[in-house]
Amino acid sequence: MRMALWTAALACVCASSPLAAVEEGEDWRTTLAEAEAAGATEASDTGIVGLSADELAALAGEESAEAADEEVPEDFIRNRRRFVMREMKFNADWDTDPTAVPAFVYQFQRRTGMDAQALQPRKPLTFDDPELLDWPMVYMTAHHAFTLSDAETAGLRKFLDRGGFVFSDDCLYGMPYGPAFHGEIKKALPEGDFKPLNDKVDGVSMLLKQKYAWTHVSETGLPMKLGNNPFEYVLVHGHLGVLYTPPDLGCMWEISSPPTPSNPLGAGMHNMDMEAGKREDAYRIGVNVILYVMTH
Repeated sequence: MRMALWTAALACVCASSPLAAVEEGEDWRTTLAEAEAAGATEASDTGIVGLSADELAALAGEESAEAADEEVPEDFIRNRRRFVMREMKFNADWDTDPTAVPAFVYQFQRRTGMDAQALQPRKPLTFDDPELLDWPMVYMTAHHAFTLSDAETAGLRKFLDRGGFVFSDDCLYGMPYGPAFHGEIKKALPEGDFKPLNDKVDGVSMLLKQKYAWTHVSETGLPMKLGNNPFEYVLVHGHLGVLYTPPDLGCMWEISSPPTPSNPLGAGMHNMDMEAGKREDAYRIGVNVILYVMTH
């Protein structure tokens, strides 16, 4: 059901929205307000302006959202009608970029029109938490090395085997986090191989241009401002299960950065937009990643 809803959302928003009938020159906000006053469902039900959950389900050829929720299927995923970015907690400085995820999710909402949420106050997951299997993707970042317990390793393996996606962002490439992450993934998934991602890799390379593309890219297929260290990926049962991003996207996503033990200077250290357009490229590549994962 989750894939059907996302597919319908991406394909049918223009044809189905009451805003499609807005005449040129009219104010769509006024039209939407009038539609809501007449009893239309608010956009927050689906994240698509003017399209209710029931209308979206009908477009996908399914029963109404209300009826569908009467009997909970075994593979039910909470908040399946919105994108929720869950953070992972582990025994390193997992919370080094406290405002990165909320800032990025806000940009994702603005750029896609989809309903999205970052949990505030933060409610991180651990890999041995049974709730992990309720979510299709998780995000993690740190500077320092870490290890997973046997229970966490088993939980990570189950998550990947069942189609989950781990988005791992290296907070300052060259620190111990990157090698530790590679080692822990290899421990959970011995048959998994990290491969460099570029714009020539069949299938997976679409991640680099799913919504946004760049005229000038490095040999890794990334926009020039994000450097030459390639993204790395691991396929699990033929699908993208793990993505490792060396450029430190989280620090670029942050608009403000309060002091933390690993970042005592706060925003002064994380002023990643001194090079014009760098933060914008980080937002765009993040949107590409999420849209690719949710549609493949």
